Amino acid sequence: MFEVLLASLIKWNSVKNERQKLQHSYIVFALLTVLLAGIISLFNASLGHKIVLVALGSIGAFVAKAILWNLLKSSLIERLQIKPKRK
Repeated sequence: MFEVLLASLIKWNSVKNERQKLQHSYIVFALLTVLLAGIISLFNASLGHKIVLVALGSIGAFVAKAILWNLLKSSLIERLQIKPKRK
């Protein structure tokens, strides 16, 4: 089990770029935070609600960065990679 997890993490590290890794870390952080908030809500509901707000902030950052990176990629990066034809 450990070897399979390690192999998949090595493959993920080699295939994904830094932006994709950062986006994945936002989602993993949000999911773990929601899980933690659910467990804490069993004992203290108000604290669980506050922790869920942290997860919502992470999801908001994920969405904002995804939109900004796609706009940047479509408007600037692809145009810089297109080389003009010489006559």
